[in-house]
Amino acid sequence: MQNIKKTIRSILKKFETPDDYEKRKIVFWYDKDETADDEELEIIKSALAREGIKLHRLNNNFFATKKLLEKDDTESNYLIYSRGPEREYESNWLLDIQLYSSRFENSKVSDIKSELGIEGYDLDKFLEANSRFFASKKRVSAFKQFYQKDWKEGEFVLGILAVLSGSSTIDLKEILRRLLVDDSLDEGDKRIWHRIEKYGLVNYFWDIVKRDFKYSFDNPTLKKLFLSFIITHIDRNTTVSLKPYEHYISKKSNECEIFLRGWMYHSKDSASFDKHCQQLLSENGNELEIDLTSMLNKHDVEDYIEAESIDILDKNIIRNIVQELNSDMDNFDRYLNLIEKRKRKHWYPQYKNIYSALENAVRLHQFSKELEHDGIKEQSLNELFKGYTSRYYLMDCYYRKFYYHYDPDNEKEILKKDIKIKVEKLYKQMLDTLLGRWDELIDSEPGDVWNIELIDNQDKFYEIYVHNIIRKNDRNKVAVIISDALRYETAAELQHVLNKNTKGTIELKAMAGSLPSYTKLGMASLLPHKRLEYRNKHLFVDGIDSGNTVNREKILLNGSPGSVTFKLRDLMDPRIEEAREKIKGKRVVYIYHNKIDATGDEKSSEHDVFNAVESTIQDIYKMIDRLGRSLNATNIIVTSDHGFLYQREQLENVDKLETSDFDKIKIIESNKRFILSEQDMSLPNTHKFSMATIVDSDKPMHLYVPLSDLRFKSQGGGVNYVHGGASLQEIVIPVLVYNHNRQNVDLDRKGIKHGKVNVSVINPNRKIASSPFKVKLLQTEKVTAKLEPLKCKVALWDMGKDERKVSDERLIIADSASDEPEERVQSVVLSLSSDIENRMYYLRAIDDNPEVMKKDIFNPIPFEVDLLIVDDF
Repeated sequence: MQNIKKTIRSILKKFETPDDYEKRKIVFWYDKDETADDEELEIIKSALAREGIKLHRLNNNFFATKKLLEKDDTESNYLIYSRGPEREYESNWLLDIQLYSSRFENSKVSDIKSELGIEGYDLDKFLEANSRFFASKKRVSAFKQFYQKDWKEGEFVLGILAVLSGSSTIDLKEILRRLLVDDSLDEGDKRIWHRIEKYGLVNYFWDIVKRDFKYSFDNPTLKKLFLSFIITHIDRNTTVSLKPYEHYISKKSNECEIFLRGWMYHSKDSASFDKHCQQLLSENGNELEIDLTSMLNKHDVEDYIEAESIDILDKNIIRNIVQELNSDMDNFDRYLNLIEKRKRKHWYPQYKNIYSALENAVRLHQFSKELEHDGIKEQSLNELFKGYTSRYYLMDCYYRKFYYHYDPDNEKEILKKDIKIKVEKLYKQMLDTLLGRWDELIDSEPGDVWNIELIDNQDKFYEIYVHNIIRKNDRNKVAVIISDALRYETAAELQHVLNKNTKGTIELKAMAGSLPSYTKLGMASLLPHKRLEYRNKHLFVDGIDSGNTVNREKILLNGSPGSVTFKLRDLMDPRIEEAREKIKGKRVVYIYHNKIDATGDEKSSEHDVFNAVESTIQDIYKMIDRLGRSLNATNIIVTSDHGFLYQREQLENVDKLETSDFDKIKIIESNKRFILSEQDMSLPNTHKFSMATIVDSDKPMHLYVPLSDLRFKSQGGGVNYVHGGASLQEIVIPVLVYNHNRQNVDLDRKGIKHGKVNVSVINPNRKIASSPFKVKLLQTEKVTAKLEPLKCKVALWDMGKDERKVSDERLIIADSASDEPEERVQSVVLSLSSDIENRMYYLRAIDDNPEVMKKDIFNPIPFEVDLLIVDDF
């Protein structure tokens, strides 16, 4: 015995205050752990005797003890000591005396009970069986964080499991997730499972799992349990027959669904769910994947479009769309709708690139069909130029976005064989159609002057856009970002990015680019000038060579004294204070950016040009954001020197024009899309323009550009990425005018709604009588340039002291741009947890953006749960 004096004090305390019905005190001490030896008992006996208390030893002398207490001595206080455990009630002759007597314990169990403040003896056997767990002060301290005095054995098991798993609650779903998130589903590889085994809780664990999830196997394993969750989810969310696996389907599908979704969408642990799925599907020669795929193939995609537990669902959906596209089936709206639905599902981020590539391939097919059906009806260069800025540019956008998402995806083999070939073929056909009509309209113009009636020319840019701002007063400032080879279709996407992420108001316009459409002339055209002169392969602006930024600044200073030029990185890299100092007092700031052209012009990197386009969009967005928010710029214009043509596949010889008819001595400058020559001649498959109206020169110059997307044969450089010609892709120059609004009040003053769209609940009845139950949500505004889509998670919550979800959680994406309210309504189906009670709960929609401070989209809405039978429904 560690402390006999403490033991004596504890025994004496039991005799201090007799109950009202007691004339004396009888205290039983069953020393099952044999904490007192004979010598110590003599010391205790002497100490008790001094207080008038007798010690009697119980050692198979039940009758004699009973006679002593009930006949021989009915007045004295007694401590009845037994070395060993108490007998079972049926064989305990002293049970009747014990029932009106007290108990003293000096055991591991008593220490546990004392530490936790447990009264009574109902939990003694459980505590004794699990005394190893409570032997650690650290574990006991962690356990006390959860412990409630009314706990029964089941809660004790959950409390111990919560400590062993490192869980923050005693919720089995949380404990189970913590157990399963390790690298493997094999019990032998799991640290937490080793602890459960070490403390003898395996049977307790499986009993609780069976109770809460109706999971019951003769030889239960974590792997079988995980498979049960997967199969139950598929059975619940599809109409697919799962007969070979039906024994894995749980009767408590609600609980399984809530657990699975909580894990799938967990911010930290979802990756482990994905890994276990992959491991499960790949075992035994991909047996499970083969079986489930075979079952899915017997059904329409719509039969399993809502399921999301395993990625073979997504693979099958992708395969289905690919097969139908390859079969020339034109259910384009169906394909887009299927892809849209998968955007809300768990595996979408992993397959985002392939879905996005496929979506753009579908849109390209759809656009091609429309173009084939409608034809090109525009009757003039002006009309077709405007047609390109309003519609036809989309073909270039879809083609670019297809490859941007196709290139990096590891699963792209499914698209490579047929879809990629079809995309190339369709894009080439559309280019031929569009540019063929464009060529006809150019040829129909009289003379050899490059001009599009009623379309602003690029060489008027400074006068129209810059001078018109600074001439109004002596305070107005303007920043111009010139991105080399920024096409109109890219500027249209940039406009969308800016609308979504900034407070500014944006207008996208277009100018007709100068010919030839190359950097040298395009950059010169954007500067203030009275005269452009071509001399020795250099472009002079009012007598100054415009080939570098230093000279361009001199030219700008001639137009406005407070002008300056920078490369974009010169304003992005420095600290804000340093950048402010650079533009302090400047009224005209020209910022040059060169990523698209620098990438495309090199043969070794031309196939990375679409990545360069995406990077350029981000570069310009960040520059505009910095200019507006930190550098006090209000008027910002984005434009380019020229566009470009790009096709991925290797060009055939028929797409390349011979240049043997040219006198090489008279060729002044050339690339694959133009030849500038002193020679005046007629050449098939080309347009010829006089340069006299474009630039001054000391010698006559004639410009020859190939029709459509043809190239001149020439040595060096890439052939897929080109510019210099007169195609719409090369000469439609974007002018994106951005006006920064410093505060939301500026938008409010202009009556422009901004931020995110909202959603509201439109259920007429706020009572839940069954599970699952349906919630109808209305997107209250349509998505616009300044009202962006909303992503939120909807669930039913218990809003008590410990806020918790009492249903599964569903992701909602409110992104409709429809004017019709009924087309902006969507339904979400929620499943209630099995421990739900018939009382009031609250529906919440929580913003999915982790950076948002105010999480609730609307105030929590009370819903009364009134179930006829509270079970797993």
